[in-house]
Amino acid sequence: MKWNRSLPSGTKDKLFKEANGAYEVEKEIHTLLKKRGYQRIETPVIEFADVFHSKNHNEKDYYRFFDQKGRLLVLRPDMTLPIGRVITTAGLNLPLKLSYSGKIFRFNDEMLGEKNEVTQAGIELIGYASLKAEIECITCAVDVLEALKIPNFHFELGHAEIFRLIIAKLQLNEAERAELQLYFSNKSLTDLRRFTKQHPSELDAFIRAIPTLFGEVDQVTAAARSLLPKDSELLPVIEELEILARMIQQQRSLSLTVDLGLIVLMDYYTGVLFSGYADLVPETFLQGGRYDQLTEQFGYQNVPAVGWGINLDTLVSLLYRLDQLASLEQPTTLVFSSLDQMKQARQLVSENEGYQLSLFDSLAETQRYAQQWHYQQIIQLTAERTTVIKVGDDDDTLDRSIN
Repeated sequence: MKWNRSLPSGTKDKLFKEANGAYEVEKEIHTLLKKRGYQRIETPVIEFADVFHSKNHNEKDYYRFFDQKGRLLVLRPDMTLPIGRVITTAGLNLPLKLSYSGKIFRFNDEMLGEKNEVTQAGIELIGYASLKAEIECITCAVDVLEALKIPNFHFELGHAEIFRLIIAKLQLNEAERAELQLYFSNKSLTDLRRFTKQHPSELDAFIRAIPTLFGEVDQVTAAARSLLPKDSELLPVIEELEILARMIQQQRSLSLTVDLGLIVLMDYYTGVLFSGYADLVPETFLQGGRYDQLTEQFGYQNVPAVGWGINLDTLVSLLYRLDQLASLEQPTTLVFSSLDQMKQARQLVSENEGYQLSLFDSLAETQRYAQQWHYQQIIQLTAERTTVIKVGDDDDTLDRSIN
């Protein structure tokens, strides 16, 4: 079977209004982030596979291939790790506020209907250890979503240290860790009850309750405290989430909840996690958090960092359905001439907004094209005269001189 008329699974073409709208959305986000002091960074689509090597990454989902020297390369599956590589190799002075946009690639099962090519935009705050960086991240994301007029969006907070501390307390191996992660993700009360019987600890009550510990911040954190020992290492984590939620809600009116069982795919996260949702969007479209150990895997000292990434394709699809994408500007006039008159025709087009040059050899072809694409008029230039032809009229020719 020939594949030259097909697309790889998980990819799509964007045409006309959608393509233009996607470009305008990306540009609008860039402009907003630039005003907030973020400097743009771009990394290659192709990277060495070692940049993304980690024991907890599902590397079978990467698009991998070899270069001419036999070195393993990948289409980048993530934007944050390449930025970590840049920080450790480019000799940049920290701290930095960075922004980016571009394509990432991850292979998904065709039956799931997920995208394998995704356009992502985001920010990275590198070198900022203060909780102010998390507040800036989330309020910046709110500003972006409000600027794009995304309706009824919602944020959910979590914390990577909750899962990490439980793993350390129970001294779980990799298989047990993966098992518990699955139970957290599935919010399985039955599996967690069985798991705590196999791995008993003073955290049993808290672990069993994880599937229920989501919702309004005050209610969830109060319930968590009642389940934890008085000297638990998890208590400062709960308090950090409370402080962050309170500070954000003091600054912005925002739908905000907490999920103490929140799990993310990337294992470099070390602190606060946040996810974004919206009405009419079936999946998470924004994810971020703190990752203070990101540069460690590149043989560099740990650098505090926090950031987020937005799935632009998801937002563009939503705005397209809501008819809120930037509209294409409709040109009004086609300028038709012979080859000898093309210089004058180009001059006329350059001087008038909404004018475009006809690239046809005949007036009849120009008229058919103008009718198809809803132009208002055709201007025909000859050496003797200039003729204005109204598109769609029966008696549609009017002579007038515009020389």
